[in-house]
Amino acid sequence: MVGIDIVKISRVKLTDSFIRRVLTIEEQALLQSFQSEKRQKEFLAGRFASKEAIFKLTQDSNYLSYAILKEPSGKPYIKDHPELSISISHDGDYAIAIVIRNGENICGQ
Repeated sequence: MVGIDIVKISRVKLTDSFIRRVLTIEEQALLQSFQSEKRQKEFLAGRFASKEAIFKLTQDSNYLSYAILKEPSGKPYIKDHPELSISISHDGDYAIAIVIRNGENICGQ
């Protein structure tokens, strides 16, 4: 199984209620580390796409159960969920995320 989602960055609003609904405290700290609104929106859109991709894979709608952090290399990972792997990408006005359960064949073979 796989979860995937795409978000149009320009539709993301940096409102407190949306941020608190989508981001854990650790993720909120990462968001605040970015100086520009553009980079903050990219980050929030990527995390929202990630949470939606996780939901599509796990059917768990509690976004705050999943903190997506970064390794020193910058590679994202889902804290406390080593059974899941994630990739996030941004291009132009879009952010996309894909989540897979480790050990599963995503090609269906």
